[in-house]
Amino acid sequence: MNSTQKSGSETAATGSASENQPFAARRTLLCALSGNHTDLSTAIEHAKWKVELVTSCDSASKLLYANQFEVAIIVIQSADLPQLATIEDLLNSHALNWVAVIEPDLIDDERVAGMISDHCFDYHSTPCDMQQLISTLGHAYGMSVLRPKPALNSLIADNETQMVGRSDAMLTLYATVKKSARVDAPVMITGETGTGKELVGRALHNQSPRNTGPFVSVSCATIPGPLIGEELFGSKDKGPGRIEQAIGGSLFLDSVTDLPAEQQMLLLRFMQSGQVERINSSQSIPCDVRIITASSNNIDDAVKSGQFREDLFYRLNILHIEIPSLRDRIGDVDNLAQFFFEQFVTESPSRIKGFSQQAKISMHQHHWPGNVRELLNRVRQAMVMCETSLIQAADLGLGSQANNESDGHTPTNLDEVRAKAEGDFIRHALERNYNNVTETASQLGVSRVTLYRLMKKYGVNIAGSGRRSAAK
Repeated sequence: MNSTQKSGSETAATGSASENQPFAARRTLLCALSGNHTDLSTAIEHAKWKVELVTSCDSASKLLYANQFEVAIIVIQSADLPQLATIEDLLNSHALNWVAVIEPDLIDDERVAGMISDHCFDYHSTPCDMQQLISTLGHAYGMSVLRPKPALNSLIADNETQMVGRSDAMLTLYATVKKSARVDAPVMITGETGTGKELVGRALHNQSPRNTGPFVSVSCATIPGPLIGEELFGSKDKGPGRIEQAIGGSLFLDSVTDLPAEQQMLLLRFMQSGQVERINSSQSIPCDVRIITASSNNIDDAVKSGQFREDLFYRLNILHIEIPSLRDRIGDVDNLAQFFFEQFVTESPSRIKGFSQQAKISMHQHHWPGNVRELLNRVRQAMVMCETSLIQAADLGLGSQANNESDGHTPTNLDEVRAKAEGDFIRHALERNYNNVTETASQLGVSRVTLYRLMKKYGVNIAGSGRRSAAK
């Protein structure tokens, strides 16, 4: 049986043979390296296609560089296997919808199957059913003309902030943001560098009753100490500060632990009174502002060491949101990478179609110390450096490296990678909750029975996992 056909007829895929889109305007390249395939070429031409027949990868490449093709056919026979690397280079270098025609036994060859999976729109085994092959060509042509973008809207929790992900960790985060947005109280957001704390802050604002007011963001780490007082509270000479600018909306203070002691005291005074006193002025100005703070550091340590005021900490930490690291939601990597790819696709050569299978596996194996920001930077760099139709692991700067926590077994496919990621996620969740199954199940949004089933499935055993002491 030939490859499974897409639903819908050729007419549904490309439109009827009207004056607006005559079939004769469609061209295909037929690359056949061995054997006489003039009969195949003639049969395709009878279906009102213009066919360019070539018998070498070099000739095919030159023709593709010199002309515009939407679809092409590659014929692969057993005699062509010594040239398989050259064939893959051809497919990889020219981003169009390839349809493979292969001898039936070749699909059992892992190299051939992998190449078709990575680079081809569809395949047919010989002897070809010409009606089905022509239908596939029409569908490939139509899809190439339409160039539909992946439907990522269902993965975006907030249209403006574009938080992406559907892992259990992100679903929990979305629910927490939604609940916290309803309450007009201070929120403290914690998480590793690069996890997207400002995105969460914006989502809180957008989903709150204050969403028609301003969202004002201040990075306490980037403003010199002597200037941050005037920046936040304003001054007699320079006028209103950022707190006054946020009246009716939300003020987001990133890296709040970097606030100098004097400004911590002024912020505490504002939290207590709801009024701002500009620097060098005795006038008090009422300010209706919701304060959202964020910290990448362990703010508990900053409080214990005296770097951050304890009384201010309790004022700011009424509601607390912790953002998961990317390695704790590794199942979202594919969707995030594709999302960033769509964001930057206009900056890159049009031939790039997406990510190779090996690139996806490498992304799942990487530890991501820089979290989502690191992924964004790597994808953007790869799209600039990539010279083929699919982004490779080397373009991402990942090579074949494994996760830093690897147990020595390197997954060979995405199913294994995802299974390992899910097992690691459950293991880390149990560790965070001192191996309390009930608490962990509640956080993950599953029943205790389901969690036990998942633990058994992924070999997660808490009996000897090193329970942390209560003192610690």
